[in-house]
Amino acid sequence: ICKWVRAMVVYDKVAKEVAPKKKKLAQAEQEVADAEATVAAKQEELAVVEAVVKDLEQQLHEANEKAKELQRSQKDCAAKLARAEKLIDGLGGEQATWTTRSNKLSKDYVNLTGDILIASGIIAYLGVFTNAFRTEAQGRWLQKL
Repeated sequence: ICKWVRAMVVYDKVAKEVAPKKKKLAQAEQEVADAEATVAAKQEELAVVEAVVKDLEQQLHEANEKAKELQRSQKDCAAKLARAEKLIDGLGGEQATWTTRSNKLSKDYVNLTGDILIASGIIAYLGVFTNAFRTEAQGRWLQKL
């Protein structure tokens, strides 16, 4: 019996020392579980944020590529515009030439009937005569027109 009583006393002593430690262990394990749950939640949030950042980086890359393409297009359009302006300036000088030619052709069209009459007369009537007589006759015919 003495051994049993001694064992009970030792057990009581150990139980009094171990019980608070078990409570502290349980509390520490609970804190660790809470911390791990918080870490897991934060890691999930981090994964979501990293996904958003990756998507934004992709959009930035696409926007930069589009901006480069637009700059290339703008330079191409500017070069085309410069060439078009040179062409228009070059053709602007041609307008005066074409206007002059148009006026001359209008006059020639008005005189066409008379020119045909004179040419026909020279061919039909003056072909056998000398050059001096032909020139004199041509001058008289032109005065009558």
